[in-house]
Amino acid sequence: MIKKILISSLFILAITSCKQSKEAVKTEKENTTFLFAKNISIEENNETITIKSSGNAITFDKKELPIKTVMVETSSAIAYLNELNVLNTVKGATDVDFIYNPKIAEGIANKTILKIGSSNELFTEIILKNKPQLIIASSNPVLAKFHQQLEQNGIKILYLDEYKEQNPLGQVEYLKVFGKLFGKNTEAEKQVETVKNNYDSIKNIIQTKAQGNVSTIVNTMFGDVWYAPTNDLLQAKLIDDAKGNYIFKDKKGENSLSLTFEEVYTTGKSANYWINVTNVNSLAEMKASYPNYAWFDAFKKGNVYAYNKRMNAKGSNDYFEQGILRPDIILNDLGKIFYPNLFPTYDLYFYQQLK
Repeated sequence: MIKKILISSLFILAITSCKQSKEAVKTEKENTTFLFAKNISIEENNETITIKSSGNAITFDKKELPIKTVMVETSSAIAYLNELNVLNTVKGATDVDFIYNPKIAEGIANKTILKIGSSNELFTEIILKNKPQLIIASSNPVLAKFHQQLEQNGIKILYLDEYKEQNPLGQVEYLKVFGKLFGKNTEAEKQVETVKNNYDSIKNIIQTKAQGNVSTIVNTMFGDVWYAPTNDLLQAKLIDDAKGNYIFKDKKGENSLSLTFEEVYTTGKSANYWINVTNVNSLAEMKASYPNYAWFDAFKKGNVYAYNKRMNAKGSNDYFEQGILRPDIILNDLGKIFYPNLFPTYDLYFYQQLK
């Protein structure tokens, strides 16, 4: 009798242990490491993966992965998908005329990619008819009602606001999200590490060898306002890593500065360099758009650089696509601009000097 009880007890114990073991495996979580990105997280176990971003969370059953069909509302999503060679999964896009990657225009032309709206409106009937597994969007409040309708009809939406990251390498790390969802995890991890190593190498050259005080103006007027980054924002980080002396480096905050021309001129009239000029291709065009630009020393010396070298005829700019994933190239451009002797054989990639 005792032998039977002992055997029964061992059998029950074995079943219980096995059940507990399976439950442990099922609930065991693994978090993806983000060294620089602050607005994104990935949690996963054996069965699901959850991505939290911009105050939203979306969970995928791993049986649904990799994603085979996606529609996109941001040009940055195109850049991430292109980097992992999964642009063939894109079945729809918004604002297609503002996307630089020529493969999207080709897809629109041969009707493998659909036009699904703009930054002001989504064509929900087209989207629901074609039922993509996923839509990649930014948290654009204008489109909130359209997103709500789509989600109520079972469409999953991943909200990504990589532009809010304050470190340029943080934007690159979003590639890990795409790696997880599109079955390219190894490739994503490898590319993130490659860009980080390149960035650190270029930064080290500049920080250890560059000499001088390179004061720098950023951007131009937009209507009656001159928007400029605070020292907490990504562009200021790039300038600092390139050993530039940003004229508003004493300003803090997560939102851009809204300045008058007079405020910028008072602080930056003697600056050596002027970067991130756009929508013009020469100093003459720049002066014609706002004559007082000619008052700045950087303009008089011809040290004005636009980031439109890779802009197409429609005005789409690869700086805002590939540039998101290649801050190492942007840093190399800035290093060449500020300290040309450090990179004598390097040709500017995103930037060009206005003449």
